[in-house]
Amino acid sequence: VTTVTTVTTVVTRARPLWSQTRQKHRGNTSRSTSPLHSSSVRWVVHRTRAGAGNLGGADGPGGPGGLARDETGPSFPQGTAEIVKQCYQATKKAYMAGVRRQRIELVLPLIGATDIDDWPGGIRQQFKAAQPMVQDVLVQLKALPELQGPLDARIVDEADAVGAWQGENLSLVLFPTAETIGALRKIRDATKELVIIANPQWNEGKGNVVSDFGILPWQRASAMEVASSFEDVYVVKQLRINGDNTRWLYYFGFGWQIFVVRGPRELSLIMTSEAKPTYADVEKQLRSLDWTMSSKGLFDRIAAEAEFNRQSLEAIPPNEE
Repeated sequence: VTTVTTVTTVVTRARPLWSQTRQKHRGNTSRSTSPLHSSSVRWVVHRTRAGAGNLGGADGPGGPGGLARDETGPSFPQGTAEIVKQCYQATKKAYMAGVRRQRIELVLPLIGATDIDDWPGGIRQQFKAAQPMVQDVLVQLKALPELQGPLDARIVDEADAVGAWQGENLSLVLFPTAETIGALRKIRDATKELVIIANPQWNEGKGNVVSDFGILPWQRASAMEVASSFEDVYVVKQLRINGDNTRWLYYFGFGWQIFVVRGPRELSLIMTSEAKPTYADVEKQLRSLDWTMSSKGLFDRIAAEAEFNRQSLEAIPPNEE
């Protein structure tokens, strides 16, 4: 039996993790969307003409609700430590602005990757990568006078590796699922000040995708009440679109920034937005830029993707254990 590794200033006691026999192999990530690696890249960021508009901060030239200028706004994080730092700053900023139910999404460092699978251990392996990150954020948040107090760490669902750190004033649920929405509701309602969900694993069923919250209207409405009560405050993720490796960053108060990887150490900012862009929005922007793979013909994209997959299979995964 594995036990939760606790931080003494955060957690008052540890409880056993999931059973070795109840693993659900879920959430694996292909090499083409493998997580950001904390020590592998120092990004040089360039702004394209398309990404240069509407960059005023909330109190700056762009007016209320605008985006941050380069000199004041967040830059794309250059590793796990910077993700944790930005996440704490964003959650604190949102909390001080009155946002008491927060949603964060973190890119995880690779641990235990193989040459064919970034996450051979599935969601349990991802939990081990995410746990120290969210605990670091909690340690810093607990320094705020309103959020002080002991936290109890426990596993909410063994099979899906859903973990919770719960206290009177501060709580966080890691990898919440549609099946654990009832437990999340209880934690949310019992916490006086700040509740955070990290990397939720549900699909809300937008577009043509079936919702994880069921098809019965009353069932779905009850679950969506809980899920929609949490507001994005910090999101960092990556997505491969038509052969283009994109990086997405949302930081509370500064809006969304979308980047494209142009080289081993180079990013180009192609899009900023106050509202969360859709996949279609980003794809349209990519197609408008003549240097992206999305702007190329079908056969060029297929050839480039085949070469990318070949190189990915030959590369040694950059584990960060």
